[in-house]
Amino acid sequence: MVDFNHPANRTLVANFQSRNERGNPRELDPAQAENPYYALGTHPEIVERLWDELGGALPVACRWILFGRPVLVHPSSGVVFGFAGGTHTYALRLPPPERADAVKAGAKTVHEYPAYPELNVAASRLDLADLGPEWVFGGWLKGEDAWCRAAFEFAAPAE
Repeated sequence: MVDFNHPANRTLVANFQSRNERGNPRELDPAQAENPYYALGTHPEIVERLWDELGGALPVACRWILFGRPVLVHPSSGVVFGFAGGTHTYALRLPPPERADAVKAGAKTVHEYPAYPELNVAASRLDLADLGPEWVFGGWLKGEDAWCRAAFEFAAPAE
């Protein structure tokens, strides 16, 4: 389902592949995954937000798993336009007007992950600019439903 050669996916795929410490398969249909809301290293609320609340309002199913991470993929183009990670973050790949609206509404493009020394987890930082200029983090902001729809349309095949 993911187009691994599509220019819009190359950087994201390379990033996810380099962070695939558990050796997860490249891609997987969520229906084939055992307990995907709890087994993907992402808090279940974040998976629900991405797949059910935002993705559930789309005209077709877009849920998918890429290197063990929940993503939204346009079924016709294979372009990833949403992903979830960690316990707090999900992001959307938006066209410029909606991205500008999202940033004005408070969407961030950088997330600082805290350290958890008791779990041997170091602090880290994710700057979405490293994945491409279109990405912004979600945050249960007003307008995200419309932005997700715009992300879906932005990921559609060119006509």
